[in-house]
Amino acid sequence: MVRLWPGNRKSGFSKTVRASNRFLATIAIAAGIGLTQTLPMLGSSSELYGAGSLNELVALRDRLVESLENPPESRQVPQFIPIFSNRPPEPRKDVLEKLRAVELQILIERRANDSWKQGISLATQAVETGKVSEISWETREQMALLWERAIANLQEIPEESFLKRQATEKIGQYRDNLNRLKQDLQNVQAEILEEIRQDSGLSRQATISVCNFNRHCASLRGDVPPASPASLIKVPVAIALLHKANADKVSFEESVYVEGGNFTEDASDIRARKSYPLKILMGQMIDHSSNIATNQLIDYLGHDYINSFLEGQGFTQTRVRFKLMGDRIMPFRPGKGRNRLTSDELTEMMVKIYNYEYPDSELLIEALSQQYDREIGYMALDGLNAQWLGEKTGQNSKMIGTTVAASIDGERYVITITDNYSGHIPQIRRAIAGIVDHVIRNGQI
Repeated sequence: MVRLWPGNRKSGFSKTVRASNRFLATIAIAAGIGLTQTLPMLGSSSELYGAGSLNELVALRDRLVESLENPPESRQVPQFIPIFSNRPPEPRKDVLEKLRAVELQILIERRANDSWKQGISLATQAVETGKVSEISWETREQMALLWERAIANLQEIPEESFLKRQATEKIGQYRDNLNRLKQDLQNVQAEILEEIRQDSGLSRQATISVCNFNRHCASLRGDVPPASPASLIKVPVAIALLHKANADKVSFEESVYVEGGNFTEDASDIRARKSYPLKILMGQMIDHSSNIATNQLIDYLGHDYINSFLEGQGFTQTRVRFKLMGDRIMPFRPGKGRNRLTSDELTEMMVKIYNYEYPDSELLIEALSQQYDREIGYMALDGLNAQWLGEKTGQNSKMIGTTVAASIDGERYVITITDNYSGHIPQIRRAIAGIVDHVIRNGQI
């Protein structure tokens, strides 16, 4: 028999506690790099072993640690124990599990607390910023940014946190404030565009959409479809082609036969009953506005495929339902219904193209930069501190319009304008020039 003094027992227990502390330190490191979701949690976020706040969790943790350091067994230690029991009993497993869960929750709550305080601070700044006699455009933009950052901070609070319910309520309030502010901004922008519309001579049916490549946008009736999209509908056909070619691993050098039934009047180099690479068909559709190439590509893709793709991209208004025709000749299998788009959605497509958000966007950017018809956007920028990047125009008996990409005072924008029936090229040119001039003078639309 070996005599075991209480001091030996305490030393052995300390080793066990130190091992437990090393385990908890590992958990803390995991939490610090965002890995707490991979660790099992005990209890719930609303109540963890009776604790419902960070202070209560800390107090609970202290009690659990104390119970581990002073187990009931240490109060009455036998003078002798068998030789095969050369170490004290392990701490109770359930206490260690509770301590582990509480430590994890404390880490979560501390991080949540930081996000909460930062979110509330940003929201307070937004309110204080708005306490001026006259709120300028710049002030509104600053307030919107503060509300967005406040929401983002509160969204970082995890589901497991005690603060999640309060954060969710605050996010709802802040979003309401942000939406009201954005509506104010949109109204101010619409007033600016309305003034430009009147000064340029565009009709009341005109639509105007302006976005920089970071998607700071302004719109005047931009969600209202024009009487006809005319050749502007060729842009959505082109982006659908980019998607399909990438999805099906099809080379743009692949030849496609142009059926005779897709012939109609146009001024391109495409001829029916001949084969052309996909790249040439898409290029001629855009830069020479070929109706024949468009009709063949619509057959190649199918109306259903094009419209399903557009729907998946979030374009709820734009639809390709009918082939293109010239003055007299209707192509075969023309389709059913009317083509439709809005200047807002067309502008977003152009932003996506120039941001290279579609596969092989460079092919389409090249075609837009080779635009044969340069009477509208290209000429509108002449003499201004702006560089024309590319354009697609459209015109028929119902509508005239353009979507043009340009670098204005060093920042890239897309401007889309349509006008029904009474629209004319000079008015659209003046409107584009007016928008560019406003951006140069004010740094934004």
